[in-house]
Amino acid sequence: MDRKVVLLAEVKGVGRKGDVVNVSVGYAANYLLPQHLAVDATPQRLESIKRKRLAESQEKDVSLARARELAASLEGKTVTVSAKATPQGRLYGAVTPDDVVAAVIHQLAVRLDKKYVVIEKPIRTIGFHTVLLKLNPELSIDLSVTVAEA
Repeated sequence: MDRKVVLLAEVKGVGRKGDVVNVSVGYAANYLLPQHLAVDATPQRLESIKRKRLAESQEKDVSLARARELAASLEGKTVTVSAKATPQGRLYGAVTPDDVVAAVIHQLAVRLDKKYVVIEKPIRTIGFHTVLLKLNPELSIDLSVTVAEA
């Protein structure tokens, strides 16, 4: 005989937080419920979970749409970052995500958060570089960055 419960936390071998699972009556009564790892799956809770998942799905769709708009406004664009450099073209510091964001806002008039900018290896030379922008878990684009001597 099984008992349907909603998990409040991840339980190894059973499921993740928010999952509705069938477990044995004894496991539910003696472990999951007393440890506050699960609650009984009542019709009201199931309906609440359904509404919550629908809202999360809609929020995810809106977030992806915003990311696509931002990607369209940045696709194929190049920004220029000025930095102090040696005569050999080596920068005294490195180009940071803050520098890239400031250049995008100033030159392209596009709002961008620095959490989207991924610089895999430090940019320490003058010239043309490519920076990855992770706008959404499902959407990433490359932004061309030209580093010029200040």
